[in-house]
Amino acid sequence: MSSQAPRVPLVTQRITARQLQRLETLKLHDDISQSAIICMSCGFALKNDGDRVGRHLGERHSIPKSDRRNINKLIQSLRLADPDTLIPRPDGSIPHPHLALQRGSACKHCKLRSGSYEVLSKHLMKSHRQEISRIGAKGKHWLRDHIEENLTFQSWKANDILRSWIVSTDDQQTRQGSLRSNLFVQATPDSIRDFAQELHSEERELLSKQLNVSPSSDGAPPKELLTNWMRRTRWEEAFGAARRDILVTLTELPLTHNQPFWLGVHDGQELISSAEAECKLISITAALDRLFDRCEETVRYTDVSVRRWLRGRFPDRPYKAPFELVMRQASERQYRSEFKRCVCFWFRVLQLSPTIVWSIMGRALSQRQHRMLRQLWFDPAWDTQRPPGQDTVQQCYDEDEFEESEDESDYESTDDEEDDKDDTRGFNLPFEKDDDVSVEESASSQSSGVGPEDPLGDIVLRFCYDMATEDFDMATEDFEDGRASSSLLVYFSAVRGLSRPRGDEYLRPHQFTPVLSRLIYCTRLIFLERIVPRFAHAHIGLSARPLYGQLQMLKEVRAEKMCDGTMSPLGEFLSLLAYGRALHRTEGPVYHFHWSEDGEVLSWDGNAYLSMTSFRGLAREALGQATKQSRRLMYEWEPLDPNFNSIRDRLSMATANYSFVTDPTNRISDAYLELLMKACTSPVDGLLKPQGPGQSIVDKQLAYRSY
Repeated sequence: MSSQAPRVPLVTQRITARQLQRLETLKLHDDISQSAIICMSCGFALKNDGDRVGRHLGERHSIPKSDRRNINKLIQSLRLADPDTLIPRPDGSIPHPHLALQRGSACKHCKLRSGSYEVLSKHLMKSHRQEISRIGAKGKHWLRDHIEENLTFQSWKANDILRSWIVSTDDQQTRQGSLRSNLFVQATPDSIRDFAQELHSEERELLSKQLNVSPSSDGAPPKELLTNWMRRTRWEEAFGAARRDILVTLTELPLTHNQPFWLGVHDGQELISSAEAECKLISITAALDRLFDRCEETVRYTDVSVRRWLRGRFPDRPYKAPFELVMRQASERQYRSEFKRCVCFWFRVLQLSPTIVWSIMGRALSQRQHRMLRQLWFDPAWDTQRPPGQDTVQQCYDEDEFEESEDESDYESTDDEEDDKDDTRGFNLPFEKDDDVSVEESASSQSSGVGPEDPLGDIVLRFCYDMATEDFDMATEDFEDGRASSSLLVYFSAVRGLSRPRGDEYLRPHQFTPVLSRLIYCTRLIFLERIVPRFAHAHIGLSARPLYGQLQMLKEVRAEKMCDGTMSPLGEFLSLLAYGRALHRTEGPVYHFHWSEDGEVLSWDGNAYLSMTSFRGLAREALGQATKQSRRLMYEWEPLDPNFNSIRDRLSMATANYSFVTDPTNRISDAYLELLMKACTSPVDGLLKPQGPGQSIVDKQLAYRSY
């Protein structure tokens, strides 16, 4: 066959309005851009040579001859192009309004289109065997995984899928939306424009009111606020006039896409953390990660006796087991995320005006806290130092997926009595296993205090220690007005006691104690690194720990800042953790179930609920998915419905390879043969593959392994 000649632009004659109206009456469309005549009833372009158009109208659509008179002459006068020479439109085009839509599939590797799975299956096995084998090594071996299904095509000729193009309905909707939006910039009467503006303003005001609704309720507090837990935490006082939804948003980890972070709308004003501030928060959290790495290194090289006192909650005695590091990386990320959230929370608050801070939090930052935050935020080290590993900054993970998972926070025991449980968590310490290291070498390495220089990590350590002790500028102060929530760490922990995403509920003791355990863990790491660091932090003038007297240095601080009953964040955490766990053991069920008045909705745990419609839909969805997978594995084979009353299944039978399928009483031991035939002869993903003309070659080993 000769190859097609390239399309030559044709000079078309001008068509009159009367002629165009006649074409529309006969359901014909003159596509001027492509010089083609399209039958709108059939949805494809017609050949225009001879009497093709007239015969098509008469034979396919039974149009009388009188209505078709001189139509061929009119078509030929337009000098239209041959449909075989029309260039296909690009993929992703919006649907042509007069061309028929065709359903089909395409090869994911070379975009070959076809309406037949058999054609695509043969094509894949012939042309893309390497791609299938390479992906199959990862567990994907179905040919359907290499076929792009449920595509919509259009073509100039009827059923010409080889020269078709993919149409996108999404693009069409987007284009229609843009066309509708363009109507607003056209000239409109003043009355219509004014009325539309009035409606727009009313809707804007309504949306603003909806966004400004505070989760806190007026009037008497709900019943759950009167429990011992709420009286102990005093959260209803701390958040009585606060915007709890915005407070919860402030605790989110920074995004890694160099974009602003939307906080919410307050009094009609959008609150946004700038992209520059979010980038700086990413640098701070990265420095915090490096700081915790050094803290963990210090723990590994600290003696058991010191770590026992570090873990103890009473000033007069150590704990029975030493402080240990968590073992799993997932738990480590989860623990660190609490301090990262705390840092992000307070530095986002720092960017807000004092008036907005007061209206959102119900309190203001003290002058001492404000200076402490500004000291870190505006430290010259951020301008003069390049953060180590800036090109590979660790991603700030959102740890929501770990909230309900089992973590290692239970290491923080609050019982006074000693038990016999072996605490095996944590890492083996280097000095416990490196027995060959000489005393002289160890002393020399320890006294030198040489470690990696990280000015950014040093200033983050200074800030975290000031936040944990509330003694900025060496001014030892108690809680303001005796309220623990006046400190940065304790107030942040209270915010973490709000439910997500809007803070309309308070967490129960069993939900909140893991948060406390993570904060206690990180705070103790900060204390140890600040008091007895293994290496010096030169940027803040903190020298490495001495060879002797380390325990005494720790005891000087822990009696006032690290024990239960002290006026410090860690003392408050320890007290609240012990009280929460005691309540959890005595409060009974974690949550209660409640039925709605109509008996159609079951609710529990505050905002969790299940309707009977959804429950019935769950079974329906599960059956639907099981049926779908079964049909796929059964190759669309549906056996006759068995009589289950006559099926015998001897569950007590201990004979090897026995099942109800092989039980001779059921007479279904050979039922799989029909499925085997179906699987072997399937055109897609079949077990048997022809290898040549006239050959029905079988992969018997594959078939035997499968069945």
